[in-house]
Amino acid sequence: MIQEIRRIVVGIDLSETGDLSAGSRLAVEQARWVANIAGAHVTLLHSIRCEEHWSVSEGAFADRPMPVDDGFRRSLEAALQSLREAGIEAELVLSDERAWLAIVEKVLQFGADLVIVGKRAESVHDGRLLGGVSQKLLRKCPCAVWVVKPDDTAGPVNILAATDLSPVGDRVVALAASISSECGAELHIVHALQLPLLVQMQDSESEEQFLAESRAAAVAEIESQLPEPLRGAAKLHVGLTSPSNAILACVDRLNPDLVVMGTISRAGIAGLSIGNTAERMLGHLDCSMLTVKPADFVCPVRLGED
Repeated sequence: MIQEIRRIVVGIDLSETGDLSAGSRLAVEQARWVANIAGAHVTLLHSIRCEEHWSVSEGAFADRPMPVDDGFRRSLEAALQSLREAGIEAELVLSDERAWLAIVEKVLQFGADLVIVGKRAESVHDGRLLGGVSQKLLRKCPCAVWVVKPDDTAGPVNILAATDLSPVGDRVVALAASISSECGAELHIVHALQLPLLVQMQDSESEEQFLAESRAAAVAEIESQLPEPLRGAAKLHVGLTSPSNAILACVDRLNPDLVVMGTISRAGIAGLSIGNTAERMLGHLDCSMLTVKPADFVCPVRLGED
């Protein structure tokens, strides 16, 4: 699936010194890695809107315009040139729109397949792990969103994919397997079993039989989705717990540098997330996160509308 990516939008921001932030530098490197594999076009997008920029010295978001002076522009153009020198077709776009909205609009305009943004290195100052822009993108962006942690590497080495065996879960497994194959990363797949109330009302033997059969069926279904080289090589973690607890337990035990999971949305209500495990994970994960939208996701943003 990673080979099918044709358009990438990378949200980048600058530090107060005018250099790319640590997260943005890795986002550019991640885009370079994917684009080299897939032959994808890359759009670097920077928002100059003032409230998008955290001031470490002031301990608050900037309340003044953030013009791109010559020094800032040189940093942005250097990032662009680094991609072009690698043989990647790339462009730089500046926007005075809110960062998340500018990114979503570019995704809609280009039909982009992937958004990559960096976790703010200054997030410790405002209490957020992956940031408000990431949360907005997870809720509203119609394509996959990859939020990278600044001190990670461009090619992940330990991947955890979470599936509920739904169609979007199948897409998660396929994408995680594709990334694992490309970079030789260890692949772990987690699935949380649910115990129906009717089974809970029966005796313990019936419950144990149900769980054993459910686990075997889940393992067989996941294995069938994997390419031949990964069957038997990927580590499967299937147990009785909630999806959130299953993911967090695996994160604590396995220390992955990338978690891949799907988002869900209620049909007919554009952009609304209901019981979204992926969104709840934003405040708990301290690693990179790649989220995949369901095929029927309805983007609440429309081009040309205020």
